[in-house]
Amino acid sequence: MRSARRRGSVLVAGLDPYPGRLPPEIFSRVSDGFPESAAVREFCLGALEAVEPEAAAVKLQAAFFERLGPEGMEVYRDLIAAAGDLDLPVISDVKRGDIGPVAAAYAEAHLAVYGAACVTVNPYMGADAVEPFLRETRRLGRGGGVFSLVATSNPSAGELQGAGSPPLFELAARLVAGLGEVRGDYSDAGAVVGATRPEIGARVRELMPDALFLVPGFGAQGGSARAIQGMLDRRGGGVLVNSSRGVLYAYEAGHSGGADGPASDYRSLARRAAAEAREALREAGARP
Repeated sequence: MRSARRRGSVLVAGLDPYPGRLPPEIFSRVSDGFPESAAVREFCLGALEAVEPEAAAVKLQAAFFERLGPEGMEVYRDLIAAAGDLDLPVISDVKRGDIGPVAAAYAEAHLAVYGAACVTVNPYMGADAVEPFLRETRRLGRGGGVFSLVATSNPSAGELQGAGSPPLFELAARLVAGLGEVRGDYSDAGAVVGATRPEIGARVRELMPDALFLVPGFGAQGGSARAIQGMLDRRGGGVLVNSSRGVLYAYEAGHSGGADGPASDYRSLARRAAAEAREALREAGARP
């Protein structure tokens, strides 16, 4: 959260290089034999530099780099390093959900070897699935944390997370809240809470008053800036709001370019989309 305050932003820009969705000026070179991993590197580095003035952090969806094999993981590593050079924390979106030495190995890989500041994890195997990641963040002492899936933004999430009495998401929230240590203003055990179900988000905030929320579902998935308001803590903060497709693929939306550059310039359009998202969140009252 220090980065959010320093930059005056709660926006997290997601760098999710979907297959086949590279900008035309890059994709055309792939068709001519330019390696896809090199194209993804160019695309993401350009987007990273573009959104840096507007974002509190960036989130890398590891799957899109893993699918490219060893070269893709080199790109993943290089993006984390490049973000570090810009003093921009990286949230590694890995959603790991194993236990014991396996979970510890995942934690060491993404937090220590690759150097991400934070990771996402799946807590539905219980505390054993979260504690190895918390131990690693505390060992490294870099001020990062772990975001556990509590109430996600996908359409079918409620089928499982809303089941039972109390519902499963409440049990997950209580579990995660009990694992964290408050460091500064927030616990190092954060929660992934989607913007697509604001009433659920407000309930999770009641259960996790000291937690930092990573909020997906804003923008392309239909979550609004107003939906974030019930998730704010007593200081009006406590959220980092992710926008991936709405920022990274802004060039697909038919913007006209204008003073910010030509419509085909994905960098300037990503920066504009990030600036608009940042301002919308600020107007909704989300404070860094």
